[in-house]
Amino acid sequence: MKIKIDKKKCSGCHLCGMVCSILHLGVINTEKSAIRVKKDDLNTSLSQPVLCRQCKQMTCIEGEQVKASAERKKFIWDKSRAERCPFNALPSSGQIAYHCDLCGGKPQCVRVCTTGAIAL
Repeated sequence: MKIKIDKKKCSGCHLCGMVCSILHLGVINTEKSAIRVKKDDLNTSLSQPVLCRQCKQMTCIEGEQVKASAERKKFIWDKSRAERCPFNALPSSGQIAYHCDLCGGKPQCVRVCTTGAIAL
């Protein structure tokens, strides 16, 4: 399962980040979310949700003695993994990286995205 992003449809409302943080951590804080909305103010003025691409070959965990299937299910990761992501798609804060765990198979960001910018 992968989440597709259509940046042309994103309104920049941040509902996706709010629902992610409240579901996983019980707080509304888009900085503690696995999805971030970046806005290109200088060129296109488009907002773009950014989150883990659920890569088959997980570069972010290379060199670690862990099972990829188990790590995919975790929301909180070490920041070092975010630094190894070739897509810069693991938001971090302090020593923590936030990883999209697909909400256990029912991504809530997709459910609350009113514009359809986030889809399965």
